[in-house]
Amino acid sequence: MAKRLLVVLVSVGIFLGLAVPIGTGTAAAADCADVHLLFARGTAEAGAPVGTTGRAMHRSLQSRFPGKDVRVSPVRYQASDDFQKGTVFLRSVAAGVRSAQNQLRYLAQTCPRTRLVLGGFSQGGVVATYAVSDQIAGPALVLADVPTPLPASVARHVAGVVTFGAPADRWFREVGVPPMRVSALYRHKTRDYCISGDNICDGGPVDRPNTVHGRYAVNGMTAAAANFVGRNIR
Repeated sequence: MAKRLLVVLVSVGIFLGLAVPIGTGTAAAADCADVHLLFARGTAEAGAPVGTTGRAMHRSLQSRFPGKDVRVSPVRYQASDDFQKGTVFLRSVAAGVRSAQNQLRYLAQTCPRTRLVLGGFSQGGVVATYAVSDQIAGPALVLADVPTPLPASVARHVAGVVTFGAPADRWFREVGVPPMRVSALYRHKTRDYCISGDNICDGGPVDRPNTVHGRYAVNGMTAAAANFVGRNIR
């Protein structure tokens, strides 16, 4: 009976977007890690559910903190590729923001000693940044779908927010959705990584990503991000 109840609780956690770590059994799902990465994959990115870049970031954190329990959980959202309709895109992203925020709140309350890291690749970078924003202003049609800012109490548990290949402001203007603005509580903990020539984050117009955009898992930037996060973890 106890085992069946645990399985039900884990299933509920997945449905609500709460943190059920990858690489651990259900018996360990309620345990607290030393470092917990929440990662939002990019549009149609391989390596579901966290994506290839998320996996690379997880490995980099494990290398940066040997001997520590470092886990990863996915931010769950559709990652819609319907960029030409801003409201459709924003609703998809909003679902990811809610998933990320739910997990951050849950882990901050349940595992207060765990150091949290929020990350995202490409569209997932939009999700991660919106999740720690305190000023999201969108079209009236979708304002009801935009999640509220995180309580200030969560910020002290977050060691870092890292994005890879997140769209530049021009992309947001052309799609017709609000730009990304990080809350003051997270600015010193946030780092955006963009490869020169990546047409998504390097100021190009809305278009299909070029080959440069897919190199974040192998170009060393996840290791740099892990080192950046490490400054806030003792």
